[in-house]
Amino acid sequence: MFEKRLIIWLLLLSFLPGCSTTLRAQPLVAEEPSAEAPETTTPLVTNPSDFWATDLGAGTAQRGKASWYGKRFHGRRTASGEVFKMSELTAAHRTLPLLSYAKVTLLSNGKSVIVRINDRGPHILTHRVIDLSQAAAAELGLLAMGTGDVLVERVVARSPDDPPSLSKK
Repeated sequence: MFEKRLIIWLLLLSFLPGCSTTLRAQPLVAEEPSAEAPETTTPLVTNPSDFWATDLGAGTAQRGKASWYGKRFHGRRTASGEVFKMSELTAAHRTLPLLSYAKVTLLSNGKSVIVRINDRGPHILTHRVIDLSQAAAAELGLLAMGTGDVLVERVVARSPDDPPSLSKK
């Protein structure tokens, strides 16, 4: 009986260091969504040859449906804490790391765009793999269709030390 209690106490004590943290929560400040979000970032240049393709964790790219969102969410906070601007090349994805980049190719016309993942979504019940900003959807030619079949590839920016790209610009 004594050994059983000792083992239980040791197990409980082993979990305690993992539960402690020194992070302190910052108070949330409610902000009213505005029609004009402040322009504080420079627009993303989307030259696909400036990026290296990486995998999504499973060794392959992800195919599925994409949709887009715009005015309804413009000026609201994203999961990354940024203010959503429908005029920037951003997207929401369920599993890609926040503030990482993805190359999205619309399969019906072959057009590609590089987007920054700054939000979470789409909801799993929608059966879509990515939600694009209005600007990204416009670059792909997806605005009129609303949704389309896409290929999503995680990419990382090339460094200046990397060898020149073999792809045509």
